[in-house]
Amino acid sequence: MSAIQQIVVLQKIDSQLQDIAELLGDLPGKVDALKNEEIGLVQSIKDGKGRIKELELELNKFDSLMTDYNGKIDKHKDQLYLVTSNKQYDALQHEIDFLKNELDEIETKSLEFTEEKETIEEQMKSEEENLESLSKDLVERRKKLEVLMDDSSEEKAKLDKQRDKERDSIEPTTLARYDRIHKARRGLSVVLVEGSACGGCGAFVPPQIVSEVKAGKGPKTCDSCSRFLYYESV
Repeated sequence: MSAIQQIVVLQKIDSQLQDIAELLGDLPGKVDALKNEEIGLVQSIKDGKGRIKELELELNKFDSLMTDYNGKIDKHKDQLYLVTSNKQYDALQHEIDFLKNELDEIETKSLEFTEEKETIEEQMKSEEENLESLSKDLVERRKKLEVLMDDSSEEKAKLDKQRDKERDSIEPTTLARYDRIHKARRGLSVVLVEGSACGGCGAFVPPQIVSEVKAGKGPKTCDSCSRFLYYESV
């Protein structure tokens, strides 16, 4: 088999593999993106539940402290009527003021924690709804991807094996050139000569080159797009 015949075979195999990749399209990427989003939502919900537990523990502590402080304040207020000196009165009033300040701080923190808890609960509700919708979408896309992959996996494995075999048989310099063109020309390295024009870019191909291509001499390339040229008799 001539060099041009070898790369023509390789091009046909690569084109078939490209068709399979296009059949799958960006579905694998979308499935991966949805999976990552699902993982992120699950973790966010888990973190939210953990934070709510922490807040509830703190809020329970605050409730106990506020009950305790209010009890002490009421007790000290009752004692104000029983003191017999200004010094005792001032001492109790000072203690009451201190407890009130502490109570105010606790109430402020309790309010902040309550608002944070409500915000997280709202966020979690939204995330759980999104997770449910996303999970359904993910299941459907996975099923579709699995069907497509099942349909094409056997053919792809066969083509991959053929491709490796063909590449091993091609002279390294020619193969490297093929790969450069393949990358630069979106997977199309080898094209037919159509009359006196390149089947890839449509540029004029000199009669001498056309004759040599038809005679199997070469490999020859298009001066305009650098693709390999070949001729297929009807």
